[in-house]
Amino acid sequence: MKKVLLLLLAMILLGSSVWAGNDLDSILKEMDKKQKGIKDLKANFSQEKVLELLEEKLISRGKMSYKKSDRMSWEYSAPDPLLMIIKGKRMWLYYPDMKVAEKYDLAGAGETLGLFVGFGKSMEYLKKNYQVRLLEEKKDFCSLELIPKREEESRYISKIILWIDTKEYWPVKTKIFEPNGDTTLIEFKDIEINTKIPDSEFEFKVPKGVEVVEPLK
Repeated sequence: MKKVLLLLLAMILLGSSVWAGNDLDSILKEMDKKQKGIKDLKANFSQEKVLELLEEKLISRGKMSYKKSDRMSWEYSAPDPLLMIIKGKRMWLYYPDMKVAEKYDLAGAGETLGLFVGFGKSMEYLKKNYQVRLLEEKKDFCSLELIPKREEESRYISKIILWIDTKEYWPVKTKIFEPNGDTTLIEFKDIEINTKIPDSEFEFKVPKGVEVVEPLK
């Protein structure tokens, strides 16, 4: 589960605005037009992690929230409770059953969180850092393949496929491919935009009796 969350952080860098030449110009313009008005969003998600070596599938589900421009939460409800909260440069991973909270420093997270939903310089970023290819274009959706150019990122992600709803211009499904053959498929449902999510949803107070660790220090 922890590895999946770290991959989700990599996804934050991707955004939902894409660049793949003139074929996608009309899609890009519409995405920019509609997503500039997004202040916050929330959705339920289901996740399927396939471990190739063990030939095993791990199914989980939960809910996520985002608030422009530097706040995000992912709360797993099944099979095991887990909470990830990002606010500014701070990220928390909280494991209730283990009574452990991990604290991370994320310099520059505000910009990358914005890219997650199509704000900021996402097209420029993707053009510079990813090879993007339009895989399929239908009436209601399109799918895109993103291959990282940077060596440090390609160590963890070999490619990502995004399925984008071309009515709302939000990634409704994402599949992450790892170099070892493992895959993670995340599907978003019940997406709600601009519901005035309170700031308190992105505050993490360490519960009594919980051990705080900083793995990267």
